[in-house]
Amino acid sequence: MWKEEEHGQERINANRFREVQKTGVSTLAVGCPFCLAMLSDAAADANSEIRIKDIAEIVAEVLIKKTSLVA
Repeated sequence: MWKEEEHGQERINANRFREVQKTGVSTLAVGCPFCLAMLSDAAADANSEIRIKDIAEIVAEVLIKKTSLVA
């Protein structure tokens, strides 16, 4: 996670986030802390409405909703 960026045409997170934007999603699920940080930074830099969430966050939200429906 702490690897220095290599020199190139653009930052890798900007490139990956542009690919995400082309899909038209409103939420992107990731399973890696590095990807979460990298893509969250890119989303903020792009002033994007796309939410970047860890898979565990999404699972927790669903479980909380189901629990509140049962109670």
